[in-house]
Amino acid sequence: MSTSVWLNQKTAAMMAVLIVALGIAAFVLSPRLRNLVLQKPETHAKSDLPNHKSNTEPAGEAPEISQVDFPQEMWKAAGLVIGSVQKGPLDEAITLTGKISLNEDKLAHVFPLVEGRVDDVRVRFGQKVHQGDLLVVVQSKEVGQGKLQLFQDRLKLEFAMARDRWAQEISQNTLSLIEMIRAEAAIENIETALKERTMGEHRQTLMNAYLASIKAQTQTQRLAPLSGTGAVPAKQLLDAESDGKATKAILQSLLEQTSQDVIQASRLSTQSVKELQTTIAVAETNLKILGFTDHDLKDIDPSEMGEVLAHYPVVAPFDGTVISKDVVLMERVGPERQILTIADLSTVWVSADIYESHLPILSQLKDQKVRLRSEAWPGRQFEATIFYTGDVVQESTRTLSMRAMAENAEGLLKPGMFVSIELPNLSSFEILQVPLTALQDYEGKTFVFVHADADQFERRVVETGRRNTTSVEILSGLNEGDKVVTDGGFALKSRMLADLLGE
Repeated sequence: MSTSVWLNQKTAAMMAVLIVALGIAAFVLSPRLRNLVLQKPETHAKSDLPNHKSNTEPAGEAPEISQVDFPQEMWKAAGLVIGSVQKGPLDEAITLTGKISLNEDKLAHVFPLVEGRVDDVRVRFGQKVHQGDLLVVVQSKEVGQGKLQLFQDRLKLEFAMARDRWAQEISQNTLSLIEMIRAEAAIENIETALKERTMGEHRQTLMNAYLASIKAQTQTQRLAPLSGTGAVPAKQLLDAESDGKATKAILQSLLEQTSQDVIQASRLSTQSVKELQTTIAVAETNLKILGFTDHDLKDIDPSEMGEVLAHYPVVAPFDGTVISKDVVLMERVGPERQILTIADLSTVWVSADIYESHLPILSQLKDQKVRLRSEAWPGRQFEATIFYTGDVVQESTRTLSMRAMAENAEGLLKPGMFVSIELPNLSSFEILQVPLTALQDYEGKTFVFVHADADQFERRVVETGRRNTTSVEILSGLNEGDKVVTDGGFALKSRMLADLLGE
């Protein structure tokens, strides 16, 4: 085909589209013309034949054009493109209005754990503090009494431990003596082995009984040979034997009793030490619950510390800023009253409401990054990480609460500030969709052109749902696989309106 012929055909096609467009403009801008065109002419003549019905219909609305013919040779000039209706995820870019709030995980409402009088206030409103910094000093009777009792119990424990060491030593030495006596050791060996060992009164008692037993046995052994010769009366021997048995029995009884006594004394002494150790541990734990450390409780001396012994320090739980202060000198305070609020503003929360219609995509929001913008800082962009996407729909607003955390090292994001939140592109479930360019509107109805066959297109009314910047969800009117006009639909719409004008 020659270039001139091709140009003539292209020019003719463009003129046809232009004429159709001008006709549409005249049709739309002139209500009177539109009414005249769309109104059916009334039938003035009636048939003279009996029982013959008129071939014309009564006046009424013009029938809708459901089919449009458009020659294929004009498709390219009109920019007409045909695509298939498909299912797929609908990417949505959502912008919300959010609000900056305090990070509730880094917010401390400070209450003194004891009652008392404020002796010192070390901070002012708005001051930045570090973990462990002294904020307030409270003079507390409870703290003073607790430390004094701990001091006294520690002294008692020292005495009890000294007594216990003495009791254990006596018990061990006495049991050693008892063991040697039962083995019938010689007096000289006993004196040599236990000469420097402490036994208290048990040494004399046991040794006297042991010596008496030895003396009685020796007397019996001396008289026995003499009694056989008649030199010693038999009665004297019997008395000696009786004394030997009595002294031995007394010795055995004393050994048993003394053994039990020293063991029991040893146990009671150990138990007394354990009881005091438990009492001290309880006292120390009670003071640690109030916030004192081992270092604070290590050296308690009322004579040196004086009234400082009753001081209760209120310290900062973490790095932060004093955002509320309700405490002054000499004021009475207690556990039921808040005196300070400390907030760590290095991170903040961003809260926003997610509409119920976005429920299908909420599961994708967890741990996602979002962008924040504020009118207070034009040109600046901040980031936050979503950590909560809501579990309960608010009945009044039909929304769910979303929470995100943003870094705020510069302190530019102020609690109470409103921000614009841009959610990332999110994909919903597989839905039926077409490009936005496929949609056409006429007389309050939305429709698309479906390619029926060859040069024929069908006008089909559709119901739409969610949409993004490029595509729209189709709720009804189309099926997957239908061929629709995705670009150049204006030319078809112009032809449809031209057909209406021609009726």
